[in-house]
Amino acid sequence: MSTSLLILTDFTPAADQALHYAAALAAPLGASLILLHIRRESLLDRDAFTGHIQHLSEGEVAAALEERTRGLAVPVQVESTVDGVSAAVADAAQRHQPALLVLGKPDTETTPDELVSSTSLTILRATRTPLLIIPINSTATVPPRRITIAADNNGFSLKPQTEPIRDLLHTLKPTVTLVHVVEPEENDECPQAHQAVLDSGLLRELPSVHTHGVRCRQIPQGILQGVSETQADMLLLIARRRSFLGQLFNRSVTSQVVLHGHVPVVLLPALD
Repeated sequence: MSTSLLILTDFTPAADQALHYAAALAAPLGASLILLHIRRESLLDRDAFTGHIQHLSEGEVAAALEERTRGLAVPVQVESTVDGVSAAVADAAQRHQPALLVLGKPDTETTPDELVSSTSLTILRATRTPLLIIPINSTATVPPRRITIAADNNGFSLKPQTEPIRDLLHTLKPTVTLVHVVEPEENDECPQAHQAVLDSGLLRELPSVHTHGVRCRQIPQGILQGVSETQADMLLLIARRRSFLGQLFNRSVTSQVVLHGHVPVVLLPALD
């Protein structure tokens, strides 16, 4: 089966940036794009709280899709649905089996975390497929040359849907650094966290992986500090079940990194 990337769009600037990022990423991967228009419900959009969401006619939607796909250098298929986020994404993911779901994230820094109804939570629940989130203010290089993986000392197993991420790493051959927020007595080489990632099979066939320990009181801030210190173009974050199935998603490490990070983040759903 050929590789594809599924991009969600609500025609906002954040969604447009995600589309252009996906097109640039798809080219070296030999992948095609599926651009899915989904009615705006919660796409981390402040307009959802103000009632300013614009509802478009079918003709306006078709014109907007044509405008955004015109001139793209990779094959693209467009779809539109009136279903909600969960149903629409689950259906598209089942039909296309994409390597990645791609979502643009607008600036939510001025929106209290407790008010953010995160589409990333909804999508992970619905599909358990790797999710690439592109912040609106990101200036990261694409395709990424430096990828950072955040890991703790706990082992994990990845779902079969994450296999294309191994292919992505093998094809792009970026510099890969494992970042771990360490305790004061720990070694900066992070041997236990490194072994946990190796045991997962995520780094299979990669020639070498660097390690980088970060000392920080708060794990989310430590991860973001590590992203900055390693000059990462992309962050890979293991999304454990408690992060995206629990009721306290907005307080989890995963959500805090997604909400406050400034580089593209790939959420890899773990089995445990």
